[in-house]
Amino acid sequence: MRILIAMELEVKIPEDRANVNEIFMAVQSAMADARSKAATKVIEGYEEQVIKTLCGAGGRKAKKGLGGHEKKGEAGKRCGYRTFRGAGRWSDERTLYGGDGLVVRFHPRTVQCVGCDKRFTPILDALELGERQGKSDELLLRVTQSVAETSYRRGSDQLEVFGEVPIPKSTAHRMVAEVDMPTSKSEEGTILGADGTGFKRQPGKKGEVRFVLEIKGNGTLHPIGVWAGTSWQQISKEVKQRQAGQASLFFSDGERALEKWMGALAQEQSRCHWHFSRDLSYSLWRDGVSKEERDDEKENARRLLAIELSAEDMEELSPKKRTELKGRIESAEAELADLERIFLEKGYDRAATYVGNAKDRLFGYLRTWMATGIACPRATSIIENLIRELVRRLKKIGWNWSDAGAARMGRIVMVRRYDQERWDEYWKRKMNLQGRCTASLIRCDYTLSA
Repeated sequence: MRILIAMELEVKIPEDRANVNEIFMAVQSAMADARSKAATKVIEGYEEQVIKTLCGAGGRKAKKGLGGHEKKGEAGKRCGYRTFRGAGRWSDERTLYGGDGLVVRFHPRTVQCVGCDKRFTPILDALELGERQGKSDELLLRVTQSVAETSYRRGSDQLEVFGEVPIPKSTAHRMVAEVDMPTSKSEEGTILGADGTGFKRQPGKKGEVRFVLEIKGNGTLHPIGVWAGTSWQQISKEVKQRQAGQASLFFSDGERALEKWMGALAQEQSRCHWHFSRDLSYSLWRDGVSKEERDDEKENARRLLAIELSAEDMEELSPKKRTELKGRIESAEAELADLERIFLEKGYDRAATYVGNAKDRLFGYLRTWMATGIACPRATSIIENLIRELVRRLKKIGWNWSDAGAARMGRIVMVRRYDQERWDEYWKRKMNLQGRCTASLIRCDYTLSA
């Protein structure tokens, strides 16, 4: 099928004077309306061909893929007839919304089956639209992509500024909440990371959304999954089912449930250094230690953890330097054990317990690097950044989130930011893109008129 759309653009330049800004703005304004009118004519032309095919004398081969319908009065049973006659148009106008401000309005045509007298609207099936669907999946992609990269409020405002999708913020919220983005399986030998953040949950109670991601050998991030209202014990079972093999390292902020359940999925564990010094200061505060002493111990902890490697060492570690690094790790862990003993002697029981639980899990990233060559982070800043992005999107906008909605939004943010290939695959499949329609400009000329 070939559809030709003829359009005529009139441009007025009073007194034959206009600068390039005025010309560009005038053409952009006119073309915004022209896009919608052109899309409307394409759909009307497509519909005319579909009706002509269904009501024509052609057999099943010519009508393949068109005209399938449920037999009148028999729910769930397909009618075997493929002979139809025209049955008028809808009295109501159908409106479809797409990206770039596209708005199509038309009165769809109906046909009637000669065999069972069933009436239906074939253009809806041909366009792969639901009975009452008013937005295209292409529009849903635009909105989802925008709010995945910024907050709902800013994302909606941004689309309106660009003139692409002038939709209310509450509508954008509902649209994106329907998107259920899948995540993929883990890979063997990678680094696992996990964390969570609270959100205002229905009906007004606090909930928590939890992430699991992996860091590959080349340093890229890969989403594994997002859950809400699910324990770390259950999450660890699901992640284990997705694993190709045991991870080399599990990296976290030191939460006990995380280390107990998720840590079992890796050969080695490592705690975030930033969280260690911060949480040590908090433990000392709970033990009644003065601020001056807390600050001193916090600085001392930072010194113990400061095992730096040059860029050259990260590329290749000689046997001699490997031995030296191993000695430095053992020395630092011995000093941490001494610090635990000193805290106990001073009666700082909470701080001593905290150091004792953490001291063997602070240099796992270095041991993993020496064993596998995978460069591992010292702090959970990557995960913290992801959480900040999610929190901006989980702010209340008229209603509270359900666990399912919070988990869906978390997957959208993770996949959009860290798995472009899966993002593209999802939307290509959802929009059923098969390259079946192309458009090209075949003529563009001008004529001077008085």
